[in-house]
Amino acid sequence: MNDKIDNDILDDDFILDFGDEERTRWNDFLYEIDKGNVIPVIGPDLLTEPKLIDPSNGRVENFHQQLISFIARQSKVKSKPRTFSQLVYDEDYIHAVNNNEKQIYKLINQVLSNLDHIKFIDSKPSQLLLDLLGTRKFPFVITTSFTPIVENVMKKIWGDVKVLNFTNNPSDSKPEKYGDISSENDLKRPSVYYMFGKYSDSHEKYVLTDSDMMVFCSSWIKGHGVPTNLTAALKKKYLLILGNNYSDWLFRFVWFALRTNTAEMKSDYVVNDTADDALKQFIERLETFFQENPAEVIQRIKENMELRSKDKAPTKVYEHDVFISYSRTDIEVATNLYNALKDAGLKVWFDNKSIEKGADWEKSMTRGVQESRLFIPILTSNVEKESVEVHQYRSEWDIASKLALRMGGRAFIIPFAENGFNFYNELTDLPKQFTKVNATWYSNVNDVAEITQVVVKEIASLKEIENRLKRNPV
Repeated sequence: MNDKIDNDILDDDFILDFGDEERTRWNDFLYEIDKGNVIPVIGPDLLTEPKLIDPSNGRVENFHQQLISFIARQSKVKSKPRTFSQLVYDEDYIHAVNNNEKQIYKLINQVLSNLDHIKFIDSKPSQLLLDLLGTRKFPFVITTSFTPIVENVMKKIWGDVKVLNFTNNPSDSKPEKYGDISSENDLKRPSVYYMFGKYSDSHEKYVLTDSDMMVFCSSWIKGHGVPTNLTAALKKKYLLILGNNYSDWLFRFVWFALRTNTAEMKSDYVVNDTADDALKQFIERLETFFQENPAEVIQRIKENMELRSKDKAPTKVYEHDVFISYSRTDIEVATNLYNALKDAGLKVWFDNKSIEKGADWEKSMTRGVQESRLFIPILTSNVEKESVEVHQYRSEWDIASKLALRMGGRAFIIPFAENGFNFYNELTDLPKQFTKVNATWYSNVNDVAEITQVVVKEIASLKEIENRLKRNPV
């Protein structure tokens, strides 16, 4: 991974002894999962338990292949097709469907709509899938399968789940409708993104055959339906690729499609027990954490997340929604922001209002930061001018930054910056936590409407998560 982790952040109980370099990679991996920074990309091999077909050679079928075998049997196909392309171009199949190329999509829709009545297909989710998603560390999941198994498991675990779906029709692919998120915060909401589309009557909506895959790749390259907000948000996350035993070229395409326009590649995580030498070399060149045994990886994730959850305190009760940190020279904009947030119904820690007469200022300030859902530093030209002076707000920055490091992937610090403020001024020496998140900008001291909207929305999202955890503790 690119970012090094302070070992003091991890409790001794969480250090797993897998060997020096291996141990470091595992601890980094588990740390990022716990922070909410890992997005699973789940393929067909992880959906259900592998079905043993031929004991003599150990041949098994994943869920997709079970669908193929069932339709082949119904169509009296004599060969043993392993892919949808082999099935639809088989002469027996072509004869059975009267040379109707689109019939396969209707058949798939019928089969998936009646799985409970088909004894030849086992649609029960695999234990590995249940164990992985059951950790509740992956609210946002990408699936490369067109089937609803991942979505059904997510609904069982989270309840309400948002469904996003790639489509080759750009007019259908709109934020919050089908194919994209509206902002990075949506990655915290339970969601399933169907990268290759979700099954339906229309073959233009999802990928089955090699021809469909070519259309998909062409559409993605041309930008038709590409989830631009999602791919931008994924730049800040790590991918955990599981059950996607695709051919070398397709694996590479999926990888780079999800990393669209990424200048600096993330060192992601790949679990693939059938990768050939060329693919392994490609993965290793990207300094990716590569593992071959999905069962072992998921078991370690499950055990470690259970260990961490036992060590964690109950869901925190916050006294304040927002802590405002500012320079005394910016009292006017700070007061305007305080009034706007109060008018919006939020509880705001603001030193002029929140410190009782005679109270220990330092303790009150520290407690105020720790007991607030969000920390808003006001960053202005005055702060830059005061870079060589001693100011109390720098202590507030330090407390908030250390607290953010120990949190999960949720938002905590939301900078409110004056137009023209330089986040990378070495003299100002902002904490790294301030430069890792998007700031909200303002042009004059009365320009607080946008930041108010951002904060109100974020507080509502955090309270929703808190209430869900109270109802269903991890």
